[in-house]
Amino acid sequence: MPRGRTLDKAGPVSAERLALSIRPVFVGWVALATLLPYLLFFPLWAAVFFGPMIEQLRGPSWPAFLVPGCLAFFAVLLLGYVGKKLSYERTEYNFYADRLEFDTGFFAVSRKVIPYRDVKEVSLREGFLQRMCGLGTVYLGTLTTGTIPSSNPFSAFGWVNASASGAALRDIPDPDFTFEKIRRIVTPSHESTPT
Repeated sequence: MPRGRTLDKAGPVSAERLALSIRPVFVGWVALATLLPYLLFFPLWAAVFFGPMIEQLRGPSWPAFLVPGCLAFFAVLLLGYVGKKLSYERTEYNFYADRLEFDTGFFAVSRKVIPYRDVKEVSLREGFLQRMCGLGTVYLGTLTTGTIPSSNPFSAFGWVNASASGAALRDIPDPDFTFEKIRRIVTPSHESTPT
């Protein structure tokens, strides 16, 4: 888009009727729980990797291992928590008559449009922590998505992959009702298409 030209968030087709708009719900303790493997691995790795280097420079001592481990712990905690929170604040799933549009991410921002004619499957998953909070994930699978939703290990930090097919609407409220509503919006596109 040329500089100086502005469009509202919905883009040039903003006059089109929005069928449904969904925003994910950020739950702080769940974000921390998903960071736990990273909070265990990276500080240990930093202590083992950088500790000997610091010992070579400053002599043998516990802080040589403790400092890089603590720095890694707090860096992972800060980047993961803040990154996911800011990513969720930016994310909004907009369902129109013929497509889903959404922007997501904070460190790496992605914009995606999925025409309903490409959606082959709509499924719902409610993980243990999500069920505790009344949340769920609705997957819109396209032909090239595959049967198992891919797991991006860096999604815990707010980094996303826009090139992946399909969409995972993570941590949406009232997942059963929202799933049915999305299914009804997407399914009519396939009823008129001959197989």
